[in-house]
Formats: sequence, C-alpha cells, structure tokens
Amino acid sequence: MDSLNLRFRYVLAFLIGAAITAAALRHAVHMYGGIPREEIRVGALMAIPAVALVIIFFRGKRQR
Repeated sequence: MDSLNLRFRYVLAFLIGAAITAAALRHAVHMYGGIPREEIRVGALMAIPAVALVIIFFRGKRQR
C-alpha cells in the first residue's frame, strides 16, 4: 500500500510539474515569439494525436 501511495505522489508531482512547464513555455512563446494564443492552441491540439500514436507504437514494440 505504501508503494502505491508513493507512486501516486510521484505521478501527481510529475503532472503538476508538466502543467507548470507547459504554461511557462506557452507564455514565453506567446510573449517573446509573437505567436498568437490561438495558433499555439491549434498546434497543441494537432500534436495530441501524433504523440498518442508514438506512445502506442513504442509500447507495442516493447511488449513483443
């Protein structure tokens, strides 16, 4: 049970860190790169299926 709690804490900390990093990168790209927020949003939404496919591809290779 303790290992489950520890794993949950690691996952939660990773997700919080990822969200903060994504917010900082989005802010920097918007403010200093001059890219509108809408274009950043569209690019991020288009990247989700590509990342999902890569994860599925590599996970399938590893299980064989």
